[in-house]
Amino acid sequence: MTLHVKTFAQAPKSYIVTHIVNKIIDKGEYADDRRIDKKDKINVNNLVYILNTKKDSIAFYDSLIPEKTVPNLCTLTKAQNNLLLTYKNESYSTELNMAFNDNEKTVLIGDKDVFYLNDTYYKYLRRSIGDNLNIPDLIDFLEDFLINYNLDDLKYISSYEKYKHKDFKILKAYMESYRTQASDYLDKWNVTFSYNEAGIPKYILKESTEGDQELEKKLVSSNKGIFKYTKHTNAESRLITDSEILIDNNKNIFEEKVTSFQVGLGKETRYEIKRISCKSFPSGEFILTSGSISKMMSSK
Repeated sequence: MTLHVKTFAQAPKSYIVTHIVNKIIDKGEYADDRRIDKKDKINVNNLVYILNTKKDSIAFYDSLIPEKTVPNLCTLTKAQNNLLLTYKNESYSTELNMAFNDNEKTVLIGDKDVFYLNDTYYKYLRRSIGDNLNIPDLIDFLEDFLINYNLDDLKYISSYEKYKHKDFKILKAYMESYRTQASDYLDKWNVTFSYNEAGIPKYILKESTEGDQELEKKLVSSNKGIFKYTKHTNAESRLITDSEILIDNNKNIFEEKVTSFQVGLGKETRYEIKRISCKSFPSGEFILTSGSISKMMSSK
């Protein structure tokens, strides 16, 4: 797919670079609750996101893939009466259609996934995403389902707007997905949402019509823009993951502690991701050279 040239041909300093540095602490592998390897391993991960002024285009670099010099590219465009999100790298491309329904106050993602919103949140997203093509607001909206759409790389540039407005609410959702190891088996999911008195997302449950639970997320604490959650996911009874998540809106921090259990192997892995720094600054370039990326990642 051809990306829109207009997006990239802008005046000098018309892009914003967000450079995030995370520390990844590998806590090892376990079998029968016994640790297989004895020492923690620590890696520093540099993530670089370049957004244009309109925020409808993003270039993304990840230092954990050192041989990769071509960024992942994400664009949100209008296609007739719908929207088209394209996320591509050298090896794959994801396209996601979206449509707003003003009468029902719903957002259709793909062909079958429908999110029902309250009036205030619908009007905000209709303007921000539907009219202005704001990708960080889209990432915020789909926060708990990014992995379903192969967009998990973009979670760190979420706007977190729904945490700042007590009247932004997803009422419910309906989703469908085919299983990865049984492509003719269709799962149908109902998603329920509840909120505390301050309007903060308190509980999310994604449950199939057959009673299988793929996602359960619970609010542990909420205090002055700092939120702590626990999240349990079950991917087709093959990979079971439990996470502790910290979101700090004041300092743009997203941290997590993760325990994943591979059912077939009987093996558990544990790791933590902690934020070291997050800096944003203007740039005149959307696609960076390998030299400028290396210089940025080596700077303190």
